[in-house]
Amino acid sequence: MKILFFTTNFYPYAGGLENYVLNLSTGLIKRGIQADVLTFNYGRLPSYENYQGINIYRIPSKSVLGKTYSIPRWNKQTKRMLKELGDQKYDYINTQTRFFLSTLLGWWFAKKNKIKLIHTEHGNVFVKHDNKLIQLIAWIYDQSLGRLIFKSAWKVIGISKPCCDFAIKMGANPKKVVYIPNSIDVTKYKKVKTDLRQKLGIPKENKIITFVGRLIYAKGVQDLILACKGISGVTLLIVGDGPYRKELENLAKEQRVNALFVGNKDQKGVIESLSITDIFVNPSYSEGMPTSVLEAAAMGLPIIATNVGGTKEIVGEGNTINLITPNQPEVIKIRIKQFIKDNYLFRKSSKIIKERIKNRFSWKRTLEFYKRLS
Repeated sequence: MKILFFTTNFYPYAGGLENYVLNLSTGLIKRGIQADVLTFNYGRLPSYENYQGINIYRIPSKSVLGKTYSIPRWNKQTKRMLKELGDQKYDYINTQTRFFLSTLLGWWFAKKNKIKLIHTEHGNVFVKHDNKLIQLIAWIYDQSLGRLIFKSAWKVIGISKPCCDFAIKMGANPKKVVYIPNSIDVTKYKKVKTDLRQKLGIPKENKIITFVGRLIYAKGVQDLILACKGISGVTLLIVGDGPYRKELENLAKEQRVNALFVGNKDQKGVIESLSITDIFVNPSYSEGMPTSVLEAAAMGLPIIATNVGGTKEIVGEGNTINLITPNQPEVIKIRIKQFIKDNYLFRKSSKIIKERIKNRFSWKRTLEFYKRLS
């Protein structure tokens, strides 16, 4: 069996979606299934590369909206690569998240070559952006092309229950929607000895509050910065990059918050960062099934996270210690202060959550779905 994944970003870029496709592809290859990836190239990366057995094809593209969005260049190289891939007779095309042009391209490719389309949805609400015009354009896209993707897919995978509900709301046939939660390899997420605290110059007595993710408005990092204002003895560790980074750095300076922006990190770097973390915060306004929360949970960290998407599936329904309402910096501040004063309840809940994800969020179920297709 041969599967071609369409995704906007892929290796060497690292993020929740990129790691999802990487882990899924390598898992399929170990089970004798050919898994290739077509992605966009807006840097100087090779047009073809084999990484961990994955054939990676990169078509020329350009980034817009502060590198938030990528548009493929419809030139001779792109057309030639798509034709060559069409000749390889793939059994399935898999696209990731409906609002990327890589998904629209994957839909077109599947239709043109008469290949079954499996769409994996990582979102469960309409796009949120601080620019209302961009938000409106995204909504129009969802109501037209987004619906087209959901309606025409042979199967739709939702990585959380809200993702499945959203897919049906957007026109997917309920009988074609499959719930397969986002997963991680929990055996890889163990605390390691590191001198990262010393390298970053963080005082021994300071509590380290960590966020991991893409720096865009919808991730809500601005709320975390505002929440840390006036709390002494804490260092905010921001792991990730994105078009909203400059605004966040300026906000941290304005609010006199001790924040360290360390940029993107690979899996090893994320584990190292989480190893020195005292409490993990995910203040996002929208999520599918947040990989960063799964990673923090696997490390046994105390967690504060907004109750969006599949987050409550990770920490448990009705969890009032870890779950908060989005867009409420003051609530984040209260939770952080509670942790600093007495972290017993946080530590107790983190142990429960860690055991929970071991049993419910492994790659085995995801890989079994694809194996049954062969």
